[in-house]
Amino acid sequence: MECLPLSESPFPFGLTFVPSDVLGAVGGAAAATDDPALRLADASVALGASFAFVPASEPWAEAAVAALAERDVAPFWVVDGPLWPVVLEYGELAGLRATLTDPGLIGSGIDGRLEDVLDQIAVGARLGARAIVIAEDLAGSAGPLVAPDFAIAELLPRYARLVQAAGALGLCCVLHSDGDIRPLLPAIARASFVAVHAGGGLDFERFDKLFWSARAARLAVIGGLLTGELGHEIRAEAIGSTIGVIAEEGGLLVADDGGITTHEQMRGLIAALRAARSM
Repeated sequence: MECLPLSESPFPFGLTFVPSDVLGAVGGAAAATDDPALRLADASVALGASFAFVPASEPWAEAAVAALAERDVAPFWVVDGPLWPVVLEYGELAGLRATLTDPGLIGSGIDGRLEDVLDQIAVGARLGARAIVIAEDLAGSAGPLVAPDFAIAELLPRYARLVQAAGALGLCCVLHSDGDIRPLLPAIARASFVAVHAGGGLDFERFDKLFWSARAARLAVIGGLLTGELGHEIRAEAIGSTIGVIAEEGGLLVADDGGITTHEQMRGLIAALRAARSM
């Protein structure tokens, strides 16, 4: 976590995968513009965010990095991982089956896509990103999407090449995945990631277990404000208070889990954040 350029007072907070139209619920300048880059930057300032995710695939990504940097918010450049495009070439079920029956085939396909990911990392560095996020869903609400053995033996060593390349450009890396990825945390740490973003598909009990497991693996966690708790103000305040207490332990960069889709949930995030900061 040391390489992440974040304020620690009272704790780092950031925005991850919040749709631009939903950010208008923050009000003020964020509601007054239709420009996604400016809306992200203005919402970040209004919420006191230290960092914000910028998906490299968005047409407004370059403008968002500049707008965030102007406002002293660290842009985290999000690039899609190389696994899922390879899996989908065979069809989802057949591709996932091949990770078990012919892992070398899928691994070769991943190798063929690494240069594209490396190019995207280089673009983020050139634009002034402060960290790289490799986004690859390895699990979901129902459990792992790929076998841990495949992820550990075939996928994470290839991720390590991406992390090394980012490090050579002065950037550390975060891994985003939905679901419970506890079995992979030691391998994620060995690949030299500094943090994981705990995406959707977790209830609080599993998030809590993930957080403490990540601490044991010397990984920071981004997340905690679980979308499933944000649709009702009282529940939102309760999760915020709980996360505020956990954040005092260190190693937690408080953020949404990437599942927010409605203005109501966004207002819940605001309430949760207020409660967290009051702890």
